[in-house]
Amino acid sequence: MTWTTIADTDRQRISGWQKGMLVLAILCEIFLAADWYAFAAVLPFVSETLKLNPAEAGLAQGIFALTYGIGMVVWSPVSRSMSARNMLLIGLAGTGIGMVLQVFVQSYVQLVALRLIIGFFDAGIFIGNMKLIFGWFPQSRRGSVVGMILAAYSLAITLDFALGIPLTLATNWRTFFAVLAAGTLIVAVLDALVVRSGPREIGIANFSWSNETVHQSMPLAEIFRSKWIAVGGFGIVACTFAIAGTATWVVPAFITVQHMPPEAGAIIGTVMGLSQVVFLVIGGYMSDRFGKPFMIKFTAFLAFLTAVMFLWSVVTPMPFTALLVFASLSGLALLGGGAIFALLSEKYSDALAPAAIGYAEVFGIFSAFVAPWLMGAIINASAGSFTGAFVAFAVIEAIIVGLLLILAREPSGQQASVVGSPAE
Repeated sequence: MTWTTIADTDRQRISGWQKGMLVLAILCEIFLAADWYAFAAVLPFVSETLKLNPAEAGLAQGIFALTYGIGMVVWSPVSRSMSARNMLLIGLAGTGIGMVLQVFVQSYVQLVALRLIIGFFDAGIFIGNMKLIFGWFPQSRRGSVVGMILAAYSLAITLDFALGIPLTLATNWRTFFAVLAAGTLIVAVLDALVVRSGPREIGIANFSWSNETVHQSMPLAEIFRSKWIAVGGFGIVACTFAIAGTATWVVPAFITVQHMPPEAGAIIGTVMGLSQVVFLVIGGYMSDRFGKPFMIKFTAFLAFLTAVMFLWSVVTPMPFTALLVFASLSGLALLGGGAIFALLSEKYSDALAPAAIGYAEVFGIFSAFVAPWLMGAIINASAGSFTGAFVAFAVIEAIIVGLLLILAREPSGQQASVVGSPAE
């Protein structure tokens, strides 16, 4: 049974469930990202309490990506046999408990250890979310839907700055972490109560979207025989390096170089986050209408321009209005974020797509570790100068653009193949 053959009443039921599952997926993504970047939002306050230097602070933010990447390797093959509901439940519960414990950290070692634990469970949330979306939406809508999911990720970073900094100033950063812990556990309970993995689980027997395949046992090695895993991975590198680098170091740079008052950091962080939300939603719809490889290459180039833009901001005195303009344009680095995951779900069958996305995330998530740590190390080594850090940011983005121009070429006139499809 497919969308075109089921009764109108069943279509209405599926449409209603699609909206509900999308809302829940957005909530899951919000707390995934909020738990990740909460430390970045209140980095100066945590650093003061735990006596962290810039290199240690950058490592504490970036180390999260290490076990997030390891989690991707673990959760990707598990995604083939475990339901989206169970993956989300384990991921949210593990992350929530880790956030509860993080409220009570007293040392740098404890902070790093808990961020490593939380990173592993956050990976389960992401893969579970992708499996949930693939179960409820057809290929033709995945670019826009994934764009909304990724926009929720950026919205969470926005809220970290917009709400986390004022809450921390009014109370302390431990209270902020406690609020996030409670929210994560509440979403875990919602997941346990309401999530269904697809139309079949609401009683529409034998339903499938047109791109589904019965080849559930196809070897995972098939993923790596296609170049698209590398295209997706480097596309994610371009985006995550930009988001991690800017979320961690733009506000401290503006405070130091442009003499911006610390309380204005909430405004800059909020504007950057909203910019990402807007451009991700726009880019998601664009990816359903334009070539996804083009969108990925174009976005990498925009990420390079973003790095150059912020480099300019740390070497030239500017009024606060100019800093706001720069912050509002920062989301351009994520314009094609939805195109990356939509491309992988297009190039791989539904049996392999969640695992392919997980492995591609391993490529990219390395940059979420490297960006804050490398930039922090450069700042620390240069006695607090931000110039070298943003030069490194720009150079790395330029290298990624070159790699994608080589890899993401699709010969015209050649019929697209899907790895793991019945035709394979």
